[in-house]
Amino acid sequence: MHCAKAFMRSELWKPESWPERGTMPTLGEILRDQLALSESAATVDKSLDEAYRKTLW
Repeated sequence: MHCAKAFMRSELWKPESWPERGTMPTLGEILRDQLALSESAATVDKSLDEAYRKTLW
């Protein structure tokens, strides 16, 4: 977390300030890059989707 002033400047609550969803990386891409995984981002995303459906609850 950062100071309250930074939060206010972020305009996080204003959808018009959000980036286009298509320009954002998927969670699979983030995990692959940060953890240096050998699997493709698509494979990681597919595994996450399956895990959410089967084990989230």
